[in-house]
Parts: sequence; C-alpha cells; structure tokens
Amino acid sequence: MNNKSLFASLSVGGLLSALAVFVCVPTAVGHGHLPSWLDVASHDRGRHIAVYHTRVIRNRGPVNIRVSVRNVAGVADVVVSEIRYKSPPLGLAETHRFGAFLPTRRVQFELYKKALAGLEESADREDDDAVERLTRQCRDLLGVMGVEGVSDRFLVPADRVLGHVGSHVSITVEVDLIENGVHRVIERQVRIPIQPLLPDGAGPATSFRYDVLGETLLPRQAPYDVKAVGGGATWLAGDQHLHTVHSLDALALDGTEEDVADYAAVGELVGLNWIITTDHSNVHTEWFGTPYYTPEQFAAGAAQAAIYSAVNPLLALYSQEMGAGQDGFLNLPSHYLAYPFSSDSTGYMDNPSSGVLFELANCEPEQVIIDRVAAAGGFGFIAHPFESFGLTFATWDFDNGATGWSGLEIWSDADGQIQPNDDEAYVKWHELLNEIAAPVEGVLAERPGFPNAFPVGIGNSDAHEPRFIGATFTYARATELSRAAVTEALMMGRCVASNGPLLIAMINGAPIGEVGFLLDSDNDLELTLATSPEFGQTGLYQIRVLVNGVVRFTIPPTGVSGFSLNLLLGGMNLSPPDRFVTLRADSADGTYHALTNPIWLQFTTLGDANADTRVDAFDYAAWFDCISGSGVQRDPACDVMDFDRDNDVDLLDFASLQIAFTGP
Repeated sequence: MNNKSLFASLSVGGLLSALAVFVCVPTAVGHGHLPSWLDVASHDRGRHIAVYHTRVIRNRGPVNIRVSVRNVAGVADVVVSEIRYKSPPLGLAETHRFGAFLPTRRVQFELYKKALAGLEESADREDDDAVERLTRQCRDLLGVMGVEGVSDRFLVPADRVLGHVGSHVSITVEVDLIENGVHRVIERQVRIPIQPLLPDGAGPATSFRYDVLGETLLPRQAPYDVKAVGGGATWLAGDQHLHTVHSLDALALDGTEEDVADYAAVGELVGLNWIITTDHSNVHTEWFGTPYYTPEQFAAGAAQAAIYSAVNPLLALYSQEMGAGQDGFLNLPSHYLAYPFSSDSTGYMDNPSSGVLFELANCEPEQVIIDRVAAAGGFGFIAHPFESFGLTFATWDFDNGATGWSGLEIWSDADGQIQPNDDEAYVKWHELLNEIAAPVEGVLAERPGFPNAFPVGIGNSDAHEPRFIGATFTYARATELSRAAVTEALMMGRCVASNGPLLIAMINGAPIGEVGFLLDSDNDLELTLATSPEFGQTGLYQIRVLVNGVVRFTIPPTGVSGFSLNLLLGGMNLSPPDRFVTLRADSADGTYHALTNPIWLQFTTLGDANADTRVDAFDYAAWFDCISGSGVQRDPACDVMDFDRDNDVDLLDFASLQIAFTGP
C-alpha cells in the first residue's frame, strides 16, 4: 500500500499566532509539546528525520509507521527522492517516491534562537509589548521551518505483525536525500516489542501473610482469588486525555495527521479497553484557512469515535479539553477535561477565549465552564493542575471557590514517568481527601455542589501523537466494558493510576473507592500486585500503605518470583482518626508505578455490622450471612461478627451477639 502525504513550500502569510503560542517559550516543555525538530541534538547535518510508531504491541492489529523529514538547519537545500520500508521477517518491502524539494532554513533557525532568548527575557519581566513583538517574530520564523517538510505513512497489515511475547517487530526505514547532486541514504531502525496484555485483576496469585510490625513474609495456606480482592469485577484500562489532528498544537508541532479512529486503533494495539479523546476547544484561530476549534471538528471526532466503537472491541468516547479562568500574567487559563456521562458525547460546548497574542487567554471563569459541562450531561477532571505551559496555560487555582469537578489528574505524563508536578498533584490530592469527613453508616456525606463524595485521582498520558497513547493511564473496576460502567467507575473512584502494574486492595471486604467497616486496632488489609514480564516481577516492587495521606507502612521488595503477588497485611492497628487508606507501588528501578484511590474507613464494634451504634435485627441477618463453619474461610467483611477472634463465625459468636443485642 502507498499511504503518503506531502506538504512543501507553504507560504508564511498563512501562519497565525497559534504556532508561536505552543513553541516560542523554552519553559514550555511539559507533555512533549515542544516539536522535536527544534532540538539540535536530533539533527543529522541539520536535517531532522523522525520515525513515529506505537511504543509497544499488546494486541494483534495493524501497525502505523509515520516518517517526517525537515531541512531545519542544513548547509544546503535537499531533495527527498524516496522513502523505503524493509522487513524481511515480515515479508515487507515498499518504496514511496517523492522528488520533494526542501530548502534549508538555517538562517531562519539562527534568527529564531536569537528571538527566543529575547522572548524568554521579556516574559520573565512581564513586558506585554515585547512579548507580543517577539512572539510574532518567532511565529513567522517557526512557520517557515515547521510547515516545509515531507510526511509519509506506512501501514503494516495485522496479518504481517508476527512474533511471540518477548520478540519484536523490526522494520528498516531508508530516506534517500539528494544534496548538490549527491545521493545520501539516512537509515532508521524501528523495533517495537511484543508484550502480554495488561493485567486485569483476575487469576491466581502467589499468596503470603506479611507482618507489618516485624517486616517479615510468612507462609499462607489459603489461596486467594485476585478478582475477590478487586471487588469481584474485572479491571479495565483506559487513557482519557488525548489530542488528535483536531487539536491545533498536535497538528502544527507534532505533525499529527491521525484522527480519532487512528488513535482508537493504537489504543487497542497497546492493550487499552477505552479512550476518551479531548481535543483543545479554547483555540480560536485559523491554520492555513482552517478555523479551530469548531462544532464541525467536534462532530467529525464524535462520529469517528462512534463508528469505531460500533465495530471494534475498544470503547472510544469523544469530548473536549477546555480552558477556564482569568488570572495572572496575560490572564492565562487552566485546563479542564470534560467527559461524557449520560451519553457517549456531550456535544460541542462553547469555550470562548481572547487575548492580544494568541486568542488563548481570557477564557470564562472556572465555574462557568464546569457548569456548562454538567449541563451538557458530562463530568470533569482538572488537567495537570500543577503544570503551566509557557504563554498558553497556567496552574489550577484550588482557592478559586469552584465546585462541581469530579477529580484531578494526579499523574499526567506522555512518557509514563512521575514528574515533580505530578508529585505536587499527588500531595495536594491527599490534602483534599483529608478534608472529607469520615463516613456514617457506611456512606460518605454528599458534598454540596459536587457530583461525587470525594475528589478522584486518575492517570492520563496527555498524548499529542499516537506513540504516547497509554504511556500513563487509569485502571477502572467495572462489571462490563460500556460507557456507563467506565464513567461510573471514574466518577466513584474505583480506579488506579498506572503506567503498567495493577495494584488493588481490600479492607474487610471493601475494595478501592468504597467504605470498609472495621474494628478499632484489629484489622487486616488484603492487597494484590499484578504485573507482567514487561513490567518486571512483583518481588522487585516496593509497596507503600498511606493512611490519611501519610506513609504508615512500607513493604520492601519481597524477592518473590512471578507476576501476581497477594499479601494479607496483619496487625494494621488502624483506629480513629484514621479515615482512608491509599496504596502506591514502585518498581525498584523507579520505572513503573501504580497509585490507588482511597478505601474509606469506618470503625465499629463487635456485632454492629453496619456501624449504626446498635446491635439489632439487621446485625442478626448479617451474622447468618457470615456463618462459615469450621475450616471454611469467612468473608473479611464478617470480621465484626467474630467475637472470639478465632477466624470462624460460629454459634459461640451467635451467643455473644445475643448478649450484645440492643434490639429490636
């Protein structure tokens, strides 16, 4: 097949300020937003040749290869004559011919660097006039360098993606250049690992008891069903912060040509169960005659998502990342992720903005945007709350008084690594959780003005090109793969932020996101860490148990082999004022992580199964549900019925229940 495109010799006059806003300030390095072709270290004699592809293959499917060629700072002009793709093991050999002339932009590149230095200085002293003047200069120079290039795509059919787990798909890309009549070949190697599917919280696990006080691993006879630890449902994986060709920065900077269907295919290839695409909606400008961001673009993205979901196993939802707020230098907004809840799409939502430079500032206040999303049948999360991006967006102001948001990205990174601003978000999230009152009779109080009982923490990639999809993502506990099941899990906090491993837990029968009844200073925590050969054996992970946001216990790497480890933590000694438990797993080399949402704690007394301070008919019924008989493992939730603490709910406990009975 020959799936290619060419863009060359585009006029500077068509460039608008949109490009400059995304790339002119050197502090704008978050989430891979700076174009790689500006990095001198990536040049080959001043030419930038990049090959983009999925990072990993976990599902069978076609693999898209994209090649980009730019003559950013070459000494001379060049002609791109052809690009070849070769893979003898796959039986592939294909040539795409171009004959495309690429003039050198070395002079513009040097002028750009000089203007950039002045722009940084002007921004530091908040000189509006100088910022505007130098931004326009950067805009024009970057426009010349950025739009002149060759872009080519090659699709490896699914039936040619051969190999087994642990092997690779290998392709050689050859780019033929002609400089001053001399041919030169630049070669790039594509090597994509094939890995197993992501963990789903099912199957057997190597099981131990861990003494948190003695820090010792003890044998445990009773095997444990991992699915029970997770709350009796499957754990699905999704990335809900993605930008396609409909996001101007993804198009202009990363050369992204892929639409929602392309992104969904990559999501499926890397093993995700769903994606939510959130194209930027507060960009109001033109790019070579095409306006951004429009209802027509939204409708196109939503239609692509619906069509893909109808015929493929991956669930694709479509919405917007919105700008909100009017604060600070140039009134830069924060970002808010709008997700559909009552239907597969919220429909297009207005996100007006203005500004003398970029038309990206002076958005409507946070509360206006949040209310608009809710009115459209959606819910929302604060995006990368502690990250700012040059002259484009600012950090979220948690003192702005806005209500109605469901949670925040506690981890947002296109490389799948926890950055300093993610650490800030993680700490702030725990501060917010500490503001939630302890549950009463197993229920957290409603929060006036909010759609859920506590702020939920999620992980996203914020991918601006397909290769970053799923680098950071969220596991959600759901009974089925559907929009209703996934969005409810996100809303209720039945989820885990991760870049691979799955960490799930249960306290007295209560899984992540729910309330557990437990006795003061007499309780156990059940946890399971599931990995794969891609993420390393579970015995190489450190696990931390945080209580009220503070590390209470640290389980060092156990050294146990295998990819599913179950631990029963005894001697937890949880007691008031302990209100919630979160967990975190980190691989020994610092590469892979998992961050859970809270399990909420409510303390009760023996016999009071629903913690209503009475032992009554309800508790009698609970005892009958818990009676297990000798040698039968009881439900952990029945701990409050085990009066004699012999790990067996029997007639002796019933006698004690009668004594404790307060009626009726």
